[in-house]
Amino acid sequence: MLEFFRSHVKDSIFFKIFLGLLALSFGIWGVGDSIGTSSLSPGVAMRAGQSEIRIDFLQRRFNNELERFRQAMGARVLTDDMMKRSVMSTMVQDLSRASVVDAAAMDLGLVVSREEIRDQVKKQQAFQKNGEFSQMQFEQVLQDNQLTESAFVKMTESDMRSGRLMVPVARNAAAPQVLVGNLFTYRSETRTADTLLIPAAAMALEKTPTDDELKAVYDKNIGAFTAPEVRKLTVLLLAGSDLVKPESIDEAELKTYYDQNSARYRAPATRHLAQIVFESKEKAEAARAQLQPGDTLETLAAKAKVGPAIDLGELPATSPLGKLVPAAFTAAEHEITPALESPLGWHLVEVKSVTPEAVKSFEQVKDDIRKTIAADKGADAVYDASTHMEDALASGSPPTEVAKTVGARLVTIESIDHEGKDKAGLTVPNLPDPKEFITTAFETPAGRDSRLMDLPTRDGYYIVHVDEVTPPTPKPLLEVRPQVAALWETAERQNQAQALADKLAKDINATTVMSDIKEKSASFAQLGPLTRFGQGLEIQHLVDAKRVSPVLLDKLFNAKVGDVVVAPVSTGVLIARLQAVETPKITGMLAAQRDQLADTLRQDIATDLTEQLTRAFAARYPVEVDQKTIDNMITGR
Repeated sequence: MLEFFRSHVKDSIFFKIFLGLLALSFGIWGVGDSIGTSSLSPGVAMRAGQSEIRIDFLQRRFNNELERFRQAMGARVLTDDMMKRSVMSTMVQDLSRASVVDAAAMDLGLVVSREEIRDQVKKQQAFQKNGEFSQMQFEQVLQDNQLTESAFVKMTESDMRSGRLMVPVARNAAAPQVLVGNLFTYRSETRTADTLLIPAAAMALEKTPTDDELKAVYDKNIGAFTAPEVRKLTVLLLAGSDLVKPESIDEAELKTYYDQNSARYRAPATRHLAQIVFESKEKAEAARAQLQPGDTLETLAAKAKVGPAIDLGELPATSPLGKLVPAAFTAAEHEITPALESPLGWHLVEVKSVTPEAVKSFEQVKDDIRKTIAADKGADAVYDASTHMEDALASGSPPTEVAKTVGARLVTIESIDHEGKDKAGLTVPNLPDPKEFITTAFETPAGRDSRLMDLPTRDGYYIVHVDEVTPPTPKPLLEVRPQVAALWETAERQNQAQALADKLAKDINATTVMSDIKEKSASFAQLGPLTRFGQGLEIQHLVDAKRVSPVLLDKLFNAKVGDVVVAPVSTGVLIARLQAVETPKITGMLAAQRDQLADTLRQDIATDLTEQLTRAFAARYPVEVDQKTIDNMITGR
């Protein structure tokens, strides 16, 4: 019910508010416990209170969802019952949620008039052409979504009724000013400090590490010096393009295919049409009576003082308009037809131009046909071969023999880790589907075969056989000694910087001029004003990232003016003396930020309210589902 509006009725503010709030309010709400078995009326698949969803609507919706998956994932998903059940489960949950709100709205007696529904539909851009509502466009959209007009009107009524219940709740939500003020102050309060940075790199090493010290660093950081688990794999690749080559298709078969599918290679004749629609035959004929040689439909519209002509673009005779007014497709080029009647009114149609039917010759499409036939035969061959491959591997046949028997390619991967790299740290090339392949390879036990996996090209399969597993292994200390020594040196320099910073900090008080401190390795700078998130409050407030760290921010925002704190930063150790605490002044850009925060809080509160209301509706109007009908839809019975 709601999916149609998500994809087609995007321009409506009303529906954006309602659908957005409804989607958010159901973020963690489920219908699992509320779905049960019940005696439903014939033809009804789901019910919540007085709100019902009929079986035919559910079937069309299910078919549409499966078609979207088929287009996105490939035809094979339609044979996967688990995939179908997943699609159905999501769809039923979506419809159940909408039904619960609709049931509450109906119970409260909320009514939507036919005039309101009509006006709402006519506003939707999906049904408009050149800024005006188009009945033809409306019917085309419904046809594309397998909806009848009555079903669509009922769906629209339900959504508008639900919106009348939910939207006022959200619109009237408000964020308490004390909450907005306190949160804004917390986020925007700033600190300014005088700082001395002691770079660790400036510290001179006074000793070299002993073997015991290196061993301690090595043990403490053993994970950094452990080679990851690696596996040796044998991969059987079975692709239709390997089993059936295009050059194996003879000329006679190509010609037969061309003759049997000739319609594919014919582009139907089209006409570039424009029209004016009138309410009556008399008005249409009166307008046409003003036609003079050389007049276009636009000229005639101006003379008749009616709205501008509607450009319909290039259309074949099989289009909806062609079926309504076929005479427009027999008129001569540049002719303006007499008044033509259709269910939409009376039309004057101008034939702007005629594009004749185009036919591609056999020679033009022969190579494409060859590839198509090879792909079709390859798909059949690869399916049969995959069955034999699975059976042969299950019986214990070695992968090398199986590959020769079924025509699969055999690829050996000597080593691969969880990141897709070999022992040398290089990325293993030409993996069928890197992410899925690596997951499969590391889920399969040693000496075993994986399940049959789809190739990303969708023209075949692969199976991974795990030959060997080498578990994570620490590298010997001698092998990684340079890296261990570098870690020790980094830690030692940081320790020395910390010791120097602690020493200097003892002599700093509220009146010390920190810029006068004579320490050649230290650099002075003022830090801030900055927020507790380490950022400047406004764009012109730049922050030296080398002088900021989470530890420093925590200490600064817990200090009093004049306090001195010492904290590690990315390049060493920082001494900071808090100079000022500033409460934000709500002017200029900060005023806009406060307003934005207030709006965000209001939206969050609105979401919480609609979520709680929806949960209450769910408890009051439990959803009943005809599970047998749903199971039959999934299995195709």
